Amino acid sequence: MRKDSSIIHRHASRPVQENDIWLRFEAGCRRWGFLLLVLIIVAGVCGLFSSGIFSKTSATSPANRISVEYERFGRQTSDISIKVIVRGEPGRGFTLALEGDLMERYEIRTLQPQPLRTLSQNNSLILEYPGKGGPGEHSVWIGLEPLNPGNRHNKITLNNTETVTFSQFIYP
Repeated sequence: MRKDSSIIHRHASRPVQENDIWLRFEAGCRRWGFLLLVLIIVAGVCGLFSSGIFSKTSATSPANRISVEYERFGRQTSDISIKVIVRGEPGRGFTLALEGDLMERYEIRTLQPQPLRTLSQNNSLILEYPGKGGPGEHSVWIGLEPLNPGNRHNKITLNNTETVTFSQFIYP
């Protein structure tokens, strides 16, 4: 009888049998999980998943007559804006052609300023802008909504001569 009471007493101090391997595993998950969570938050703030410090970038044509400011990363359900900067002669009009995935995998929501004429040709959208007096630098803002996730290869051509290409990754 005495033997049984000592067993009960011994197990009463540790009512649950613990395994040191699983305790270390849980402590490691807690430590590394917290670090991973902090890294994900910092990456999000910096722009890895959408607009932010590392996401905003630009691409320029070789002759520097057209450049595009855009976000490298975007989300399928959010709007993306692209700024196209055209450096031309003062008072002279220009034509932009939106090609590639811009026409197939995005929906154009806004276009500012409105072009004088718009036409569709060979799976591209052609925008014609009139010449205006003043400086030879013009800006066009394009508001887009991605239709599906994935890597996108976009192309904008100025006056059928200079092309700027850029890529975006769209998250679901």
